[in-house]
Amino acid sequence: MGSGPPRQLRLSIVGWWVVALLLLLQTAVMWAGRDALPDQVAGSGLAPLGEAAGHARHLLAVNTAFGIGLAAAYLVLGALLFRRRPWARLLLTGFAVVHLLMLLGTGAVLSVNGVLVLFGAVAGLLLWWPTSTEWVTGEHD
Repeated sequence: MGSGPPRQLRLSIVGWWVVALLLLLQTAVMWAGRDALPDQVAGSGLAPLGEAAGHARHLLAVNTAFGIGLAAAYLVLGALLFRRRPWARLLLTGFAVVHLLMLLGTGAVLSVNGVLVLFGAVAGLLLWWPTSTEWVTGEHD
């Protein structure tokens, strides 16, 4: 086996980076449409019309924090996998499971979130592929 990571692991890391970039893009789009968010909150019945603006600001802040936090985790932990850090793989998997549970809990698995789930599922599978496992947990330089 060569000195670099196997193809499956490289594809997994790229997959996690794509998920991170999609999360950042989704966050940017949410901010771009923030003026319409109170109407959407009120229209969906999440809050009465008088409280919709405050609820929308809260949702924007929470979703931004989670989006940026998860994106940062996927980017940094993905990069650490190139350095053969087995604990980074475990942490990345943990973040991915929490992210998946959040998406399933909100019922927002369709649209862009469906793409996130698909990329994350493929990246997760490749992350634990036998050749990836062998390289990450093998002898270190």
